[in-house]
Amino acid sequence: MDGSDGGVTATALGTPIRHLASVASTMDEAARWAAEGAPHGAVVVAERQHGGRGRHGRVWASAPGQSLLLTVVLRPSLPAERIGLIPLAAGLAVAETAAAFGADARIKWPNDVRVGGRKLAGVLAETTWSGGRARVLLGVGLNVAQDAFAPPLDATATSLLLATGQPVPRLAPLEPLLARLGDALEQAEADPVALVAAVEARMEGRGGRVAVRDPASGRIVAEGRVLGLAPGGALRLATEAGEVEVVAGEVTLATP
Repeated sequence: MDGSDGGVTATALGTPIRHLASVASTMDEAARWAAEGAPHGAVVVAERQHGGRGRHGRVWASAPGQSLLLTVVLRPSLPAERIGLIPLAAGLAVAETAAAFGADARIKWPNDVRVGGRKLAGVLAETTWSGGRARVLLGVGLNVAQDAFAPPLDATATSLLLATGQPVPRLAPLEPLLARLGDALEQAEADPVALVAAVEARMEGRGGRVAVRDPASGRIVAEGRVLGLAPGGALRLATEAGEVEVVAGEVTLATP
C-alpha cells in the first residue's frame, strides 16, 4: 500500500512511501518500484525482511518488529565523483538520528554505524547509470527494539534500546532519519566539504591505526593511520609508503 502509518508524516524524502509487513528485501521491492518509475525520495519500509542483504552479499538478520528497515529511491543530480558521498551522508543521518535518541553513535567507514564498538546500523547503496544519470537504491537497517541478540551477534551488535536503556517505538526514528538524510544529501550537492567534515567528526577510529582488507579474499590491501576522508569519500591513510586513498574494503581497527 502507498501512504503512511504510525504517525509518520510526509517529508521531502518519503513521498510516496510504502509500508509492507514482510518482504524478502526492501532493496528488491524498491528496485521493482524504481523500474516502474518511482520518483526521487520514494521509500519502502518493511516490518520484517527474510532475505535482507548487506554489503558484499552478506545477510542482514532481522526479527519481526525489531528493526527499522527501509530503502530510499534516489535520482541524484550529483556528478559521478560525488556519488560515493551518498552512503556517507546516510551514515551521518543515521548516526545523528541515533544521537537524538541518546546513543553515542559513530560511523565506521564506509557505511556502518556503531555504538561502543557494536553495530547499530548498516547502510547499503546500489547505483546504476542510464543516460549519464544515476539511480541509487539506499538501504538502511537500524536495530531499534532488540533487548538481546542470539550468538554470534550478541558479541557484535546493539540496538537503540540496549544502547540507551530506553524503549523506542520501531518507526519513531523514521521521520527524523529521512529529514536528516535529506539535509545531508543537499549538503553533498551544495557543500561537500562541509559534509565530509561532519562525517569525519563522527568517524570511529580517526587518528588510529587500521587494516583494510579485500572482502572477497580477506587479503590486507592497506594498513596505516586514519587521516580522514578525501573529497569524494575515500578513506585517507598514512602508510609507510606515504598517503593513500582507499575507496572500498573492510576496515579493522587496531587493538590498543
